[in-house]
Amino acid sequence: MSAWLPSTVQLHGSTQGLALYLDHAVMLRHGGQCVILNLNDPTATAVLQLDSNRTHCNNASFARLRPYADPFPLLYISSCFGDKACLVTRITPTGSTLLQRIVYQSDAFPVAQDWCLDPDSNYLYAFGGRKGGPMFLKKFRLPGIHQPRVILTDSDVLQTIPVNCVKVAQGSKISNGYAYLPDGDSPGHYWLHIIHLASGREVHTIDLNPLGLEPEGIDIQGPWIYISFNTPDPADNCIYRFRR
Repeated sequence: MSAWLPSTVQLHGSTQGLALYLDHAVMLRHGGQCVILNLNDPTATAVLQLDSNRTHCNNASFARLRPYADPFPLLYISSCFGDKACLVTRITPTGSTLLQRIVYQSDAFPVAQDWCLDPDSNYLYAFGGRKGGPMFLKKFRLPGIHQPRVILTDSDVLQTIPVNCVKVAQGSKISNGYAYLPDGDSPGHYWLHIIHLASGREVHTIDLNPLGLEPEGIDIQGPWIYISFNTPDPADNCIYRFRR
């Protein structure tokens, strides 16, 4: 990444969530720093600090809501700490605005969780569980954007999908009826699990260990899976592309 950034830019925190929109990649970092990259031109469009966000930014998903679509759709960011909220944020190359905070209150999710969108069907998923215990994907209707704070409860859950294959959640993506779940935080335990949502069955596992890097954010465009990886030097953080 260092070749894409001006020498005056200093990166803060480890790389975390990744979201793609057209020819741009939005890479989030622990602490709320946001790097917007143009994938067709080796330059950073912008580097900014997210509004009211100093969280882990473990995952990020673009919505397809209107009218917030200029120049990017709304971004749904997993805070991962504290109340483990989903932070709905409008971003531009010059700044960002926190529009909504979504919280799921449930004893089943006492540890850090991901939030991810099914942008084609306008569903929101929470991904998490008990430390050392089973994990779950919980499906909700996507709340309207007019409320600044939304509290979801177990009565709002439309579907619960047990996930027994993931040990350490490292982002999540919903696409075409499947969940794509990066996994692992130590060498030898780096995987991408693909779950069929209707059946809850794991249909494929991709071994990420040959890369020797910890997977972080994930997104999908067309036939390609994009995964961002952590590196010892933050300036060397990278995105790999896989054919799905």
